[in-house]
Amino acid sequence: MTPINDLVTGFKYESDGKIDTWSILQPNADGEYVGDCDDFALTALYLSTGSLWRFWFELIFGSAKVCYVVTYTGGGHAVLRYKGQYIDNWSLTWVTKENMETTLGHTFSLWLFPWPVTAIKMLLGKIKG
Repeated sequence: MTPINDLVTGFKYESDGKIDTWSILQPNADGEYVGDCDDFALTALYLSTGSLWRFWFELIFGSAKVCYVVTYTGGGHAVLRYKGQYIDNWSLTWVTKENMETTLGHTFSLWLFPWPVTAIKMLLGKIKG
């Protein structure tokens, strides 16, 4: 099983609470990756790139972007776009943007999370522990 498949099969959603922090998840003792949508997106990118260096390169210069969407329930949600495909903790697989819109009911915002926002939110996650 590839690492991204481990994430997909072992993901368990848990909200950050009041302070939105982002992190690359590590599996717990039960093999579960516990986090929220942005954690899923960042972990999927990290596992897809294979290194922190490549992770940051793709976010800053490459084809990786964390997209902001509004779900059919009206909530905000983070989705990873990488190499022209999209994945999130709702789809659990790489799909097209159109698939996310029609099948999952996501409405994509024109706004993306720029890499400095990702860095700040990840730093907050380290500080929060």
